[in-house]
Amino acid sequence: MDNDSKMLSLFSTALIDLQVKFRSSPIEDRMLIRPSLEELMSDYADYQIKLIKEGTITTDADLAEMSDIKTEIEAAAQKQQLIAAIGRTIGFVAGKVA
Repeated sequence: MDNDSKMLSLFSTALIDLQVKFRSSPIEDRMLIRPSLEELMSDYADYQIKLIKEGTITTDADLAEMSDIKTEIEAAAQKQQLIAAIGRTIGFVAGKVA
């Protein structure tokens, strides 16, 4: 499996984790988190298109960073931690889509 395939798998799992945490958050928190999560999902769609093109673009460092982000997402128990994890993920994707 090449690094792009690994990134698709890792990122997809992280995004699902974020969505599940979002759904289990209180409605007040969801109202604050939703815009950032929607932005992330839109950016990720663009990133997926880049990842499925021929040629590997994902480095080992990219995978390590995404793995760290996924760990941060899994550990996020409060609204602010979840927002911070989403923000970090948006920053990561923005650097890859540009």
